[in-house]
Amino acid sequence: MVHRRGGPFLIPARTLLAASGLIAVGLGVFTLLHERHTGQVDAVYMIIGLIVGVIWLACLVLAYRGFRIGIFGAAALGFIDFGVTATSHFEIGPASLGSFVKSEGLPVATVAMGLLCACVLTVVAAAAAWGNARGRDRRLGTLPLLLVAVAGAILVILSATDGVHRDSFGSANTEDGAFAAAVTASLWLLGGLWITRARRVGALLIMLATFIVWYSFVTLHLVKGATSLSQVAATSGVIWVVFSASAAILAGASFLVALALLAAAVVRRRRAKSAPPAPAARPARG
Repeated sequence: MVHRRGGPFLIPARTLLAASGLIAVGLGVFTLLHERHTGQVDAVYMIIGLIVGVIWLACLVLAYRGFRIGIFGAAALGFIDFGVTATSHFEIGPASLGSFVKSEGLPVATVAMGLLCACVLTVVAAAAAWGNARGRDRRLGTLPLLLVAVAGAILVILSATDGVHRDSFGSANTEDGAFAAAVTASLWLLGGLWITRARRVGALLIMLATFIVWYSFVTLHLVKGATSLSQVAATSGVIWVVFSASAAILAGASFLVALALLAAAVVRRRRAKSAPPAPAARPARG
């Protein structure tokens, strides 16, 4: 029997690659159709984009079956799609997110931010699948942190969607604020995934992402001169206040838990270093 080493995530890397890749393809097609509707791209570009989507799906199938050419292709297309989306909709210009939302509606902002997160997860999952596509960590102690990270990332994107609607990101413009929200959600997800095997790395990523979420919530809604939650409820609705407050609450709780896990991991490592070495076994005499 062959011993199969565990992977870095609670789920196999190939499963995460397939799931994030399928989400990225779906969101990419949605964005492409709306880009065509607004005249940002022509018919030739749209056809090429759909062909690339089909190739991406084929790469995901090959990657799930363990072919490295599929893993490489899925990662490359995810990286390219991230760059294309970031440079077209998250920079000031004719296709900027603010203009895109005015013509196509608020859901395109949510989709664009979700597409960036899906591309990041696709690239990271492909990197893990390159060396170990099927292995997974069977310890479920950190599963609640992963579930909270998924919920928190969704709430961060929804909260940023309301920021796009009201054009309210403090001193940052709409495109920069939405891009920062997408990156923060990606970091939170990566931390929740990596907390199982690489506990210190995962804890640091969670702490960084949740600190950004909490700091943004305080500076945007709680300090003097900011947009209060009552103003958000009056202009956008109570549900958007619930999204923002829930993201902040989950971020604060996750930060404390990740800090405790990081401290425990550091103390455990120091104790292991300071422990006296085990005595060497005496060779057996004839």
